[in-house]
Parts: sequence; C-alpha cells; structure tokens
Amino acid sequence: MASVTLEHVEKIYPGDVKAVDDVSLEIKDKEFMVLVGPSGCGKSTSLRMVAGLEEITSGTIRIGDRVVNDVAPKDRDIAMVFQNYALYPHMTVYKNMAFGLKLRKYPKEEIDRRVRDAAAILGIENLLDRKPKALSGGQRQRVAVGRAIVRKPQVFLFDEPLSNLDAKLRVQMRVEISKLHARLQSTMVYVTHDQVEAMTMGDRICVMKDGVIQQVDEPISLYDNPANKFVAGFIGMPPMNFIEGTIVEEGGKLHFDEGNFRLPIPDDKAARLRDASLTSGVATLGIRPEDIHDPSERKDATGHAEISARVEIIEPMGAELYLYLTTGKTPFVARVQPHAQAGVDDQKSLIVDLSKIHFFDPKTEKTLT
Repeated sequence: MASVTLEHVEKIYPGDVKAVDDVSLEIKDKEFMVLVGPSGCGKSTSLRMVAGLEEITSGTIRIGDRVVNDVAPKDRDIAMVFQNYALYPHMTVYKNMAFGLKLRKYPKEEIDRRVRDAAAILGIENLLDRKPKALSGGQRQRVAVGRAIVRKPQVFLFDEPLSNLDAKLRVQMRVEISKLHARLQSTMVYVTHDQVEAMTMGDRICVMKDGVIQQVDEPISLYDNPANKFVAGFIGMPPMNFIEGTIVEEGGKLHFDEGNFRLPIPDDKAARLRDASLTSGVATLGIRPEDIHDPSERKDATGHAEISARVEIIEPMGAELYLYLTTGKTPFVARVQPHAQAGVDDQKSLIVDLSKIHFFDPKTEKTLT
C-alpha cells in the first residue's frame, strides 16, 4: 500500500472556472480518508485527479514516492469504485471481476484464485454466474468493490459508491466497506456528500467548500472543534444552530445577548473571546441541537442556563424528539428525549449546556473559541 500526497493542486476548467483551489493534503499509508462537502465543492474532481481521469492544472500528486502527474490511469496502481458501478452488462459477475486481470495477462489460475477470494470476502460466491441485470443494487455494488479488490492496488478510490442505494442498504454497505478496510489494511480515499458516512467511516475527514479545504481532522475533533462556521454547520445532524447576538460585559463577566434571552459565557470561553479582543459587539453563537435539553433531563443546573422559546413543529423520531422552536427573533432546533412534554405553540423552557457553546466571527466565520 502507499500514501497519497497532493501539493498545491489546482484544477481550472475553461472559462476560468476554478474547481479545485490550491489543495494540499497528505493521506497516510493504510488510512481511510473521506472527502466530504456539498455538490460542486471539488471533492470528486480531486479524486479523479488522483485517479488520472482529470488532468491537473498545476501542483503535484504523489502515490507513494512516485510523482504521477503524467502517469496514465492504468499505470498508477489504483482501483476506483464508481457511483454507477460501471459493470459490463454482457459479462457475468465472474468475468466482470476478472476482466482487469485478464487485460494485464495474469495466469488463468491466479485470476480464478483472486476472483474467488474476493467473492468470498464480499459474500457473493453464489452470484458469479449471473449478469448485472439479474442483481440488486447492493449486489452490483459488491461486484464493483470485488472488481477493485482483485487488483490488489496500492490505493482504493471510492466516488460516492452508496448514493444509489436505499437508506437501509447504505447503512449495511458502509459497515461492509469499513470492515473491508480493516481486513485489507489498505489506503482508501472515499468521496461523499453525506456527513453521516464521513463521520462513521473515516479515520480522518477532509471537509471542502468551493474547491478549498476547510479543515482536515479526526471525526470527533471536527465535531467538537470546528475551524469555522461552515464546518460546524456541515458536520452533525440536525445541523448546529447559529444565533446572532451581541457580547456584553456586566460585573466583569461576559454574556451573550440575543435580545430575547441572555446566556452567561463560561470563563474559559470568555478568556478566548478576550484574547480575540471581542468583549463587546456582534458575534454568532453556535449550539448543537443535542446540547439543548428538556429541564427533566438535567437534575444538576451547574454549567447550564435556561431559555424560553415557542414550539413551532415537533418531529417524533422514535428514540428522540426534534423540537423546532423560535424565540420570536431566532429559529432553532432542540433534540430532546421522547418523553419530553411539549406541544405546538407551547412556550417551552429549555436548558443550554454552556460548556458546549461555540462562537464565530460574523465577518470571517472563523471560530473564536
């Protein structure tokens, strides 16, 4: 296996459309790296440049110690799994999986061994004689992954491979791909727009927006310490609430004032705001829905503050409730336990965990705390 390194890589299409802007990223040997972001952020283009399916405008791409800028895709020792599976409809599963090895003139016995080993890993031994039209979406995806496995490449590239599957099958397949990575101990680069896939599968996650890397970190670090407002809002479901207000100082203590409620700012976060020279003025508060609680869930009020808001919509999710609320000025979401007492149009008291609040600069959108 091998590492993958992108150094100041850019991709500019005709019309001066910059799809990838000065991307530098090091993917370690045997790492599962996920590129995530909204449509058009440059993640698939970055992956296709690693694969050699898109020419780079400038910069350097290395696989291991080898610069591959001018190396043909077939000579990069990578295998790619596409969103649409890209199976040959006239070939059986066996022949689809064997085709790449046959082109490379592997011995027949070696091809047979690799195909059957990959089929066993993926649980598709009983499908080898079928053609793609006789397979379900999940089975086709397994065949596409199997075709990559038999190559034993240095790097596996996955371009939104689960987006055509139904929700239940997506969960099953993402577990299978994670187990496959653990078993093969291979370098994998995985592109998705689904932050749940990114959080559950990646050793590290690279969040992109408008062709620019916003943050690269382990999943829990992205969740707890987002570098900016975009990352904070993209990672987590439901998304983080953003509330505009002002920082005010009273009696030597900083508070966040929304207009309809006021929250005391914990000393550690206040110290960081002071370091940022923000002891007054406009700021954006960030608070995740799961850090806003029904009073019945919190017996100890230490480190918490109460706010009141009107309930607009209630979404029962089985194990929890999503409450969509408004202070009259600001809409926000709370994720509470299913037994919480709430009705539409109720004026509801809620408890905010002050240790989990974030602050962002309203101009630069960078984190302040």
